Amino acid sequence: MNLKLKIAIAILSFIHISLAIARRSTDGVAHHRLVRLHTMLITSTVMLMSSYYMWKRINFSIKTLLPSPNPVGNRRLRLLCLQDVAQALLLLFLFLSHIALFFYYILLGPEPNVIAITALSFIACYAHILIFLLIADILYYSTRIIHNKVSANSVHTYLHENRSFHIMLAVILGFMFMFGGLYTTHTDPVVREASIPMNKFQSSGGNVSIALLSDIHIGPSVGRTRIARIVELTNALKPDIIAIAGDLADGLVRDFHGAAEPLCNLKAPGGVYFATGNHEYMHGNVTEWFWFLENCNITILHNQNKHITINGQKMCMAGADDIYAVRAHVPGHGMDLNKALSTCESDSTNVLLAHQPNAAKVVLNDSNLSKKVNLILSGHTHGGQMYPFVPIVHIANAFVRGQYYDKKTDTYVYVSAGVNYFGPPIKIFGGCEIIFITMNSKP
Repeated sequence: MNLKLKIAIAILSFIHISLAIARRSTDGVAHHRLVRLHTMLITSTVMLMSSYYMWKRINFSIKTLLPSPNPVGNRRLRLLCLQDVAQALLLLFLFLSHIALFFYYILLGPEPNVIAITALSFIACYAHILIFLLIADILYYSTRIIHNKVSANSVHTYLHENRSFHIMLAVILGFMFMFGGLYTTHTDPVVREASIPMNKFQSSGGNVSIALLSDIHIGPSVGRTRIARIVELTNALKPDIIAIAGDLADGLVRDFHGAAEPLCNLKAPGGVYFATGNHEYMHGNVTEWFWFLENCNITILHNQNKHITINGQKMCMAGADDIYAVRAHVPGHGMDLNKALSTCESDSTNVLLAHQPNAAKVVLNDSNLSKKVNLILSGHTHGGQMYPFVPIVHIANAFVRGQYYDKKTDTYVYVSAGVNYFGPPIKIFGGCEIIFITMNSKP
């Protein structure tokens, strides 16, 4: 290891340690800004190593598959080197991928910037290509070990002879997944309907409908036009209640108030309710967003509840701060399920907004809390958002997507994959959804 590399590693280590210490000694807005900065630096450091690996692999394929300059023949063709063009495009792709996270700080406004959309799309493509390249290398080197140490085999011979093609296939697949994800996020969200029987519903009353919106993620890739369309689709369902289950925005009100303004047009006779997600504490000033939503006549359920009667049914709409709130060191914030459900009565139907499904698991595992809840509405998982991450969300979350029923507590849980996406405007097919739940009395 040369001296310059040692110095670079030492400087990076010092910066990371300093930021880690600073994070522990701050709270509120200063804390979340340090978290964002540190996260960006960690991601950039990892990406530097990944980009070196990708450059080596893809450049090998470029030099193998594309012709080098021909000293003989047409002068114009001699000047056009396809290898140079491909390498330049690769460098541009890597550069835009690396600067993608900076668009959470620059070129912010009511509509996404085209450069930001391109860079954020590329970072999703980058992740797919990296995974496919790693799979290709694992296959190549595992068969090589068998080939060299155990016995010669035709599989390794095939992989060795066609390695450049497999590397290029990884690149092509990465872009295919990117374009497929872009199609999903640039078309209308899917409306998914669910019917949930409620024991405490009066047979003399009517059904009650809830439109569940989660993970709206107003930010550098989600703008006013997208939000206005979501509001239009939601209002067209004519729900009795609208529930926004966290992760409203990835930035400050001053940057995204123009994009968020259509939310003021959400209408429901039983009210529009909001409970925080983790991103309210990671990417913005949660207090400012509370003010904004209150001015839109959206009820904030900050470890609180509200009693309503709708269609002859008594209901308690409760909401808890996100689990992450305690770690965010925002004064006055932290998940308090007991407080959120404190005045919900046993003779009413009680609905809890809890952004992360793991919070739902906390409720179900607590005999006192579970007695007070009939339906828990969550989001957070995005259904994985991109296919390579689907296994991870299954491991990390108690519930992942869709409707669940806990027989022991007679409690339903519904987890939405979210109406939008975080960061890259890429999502699995059918992954952007508005949930329309009809609660009815049990026969």
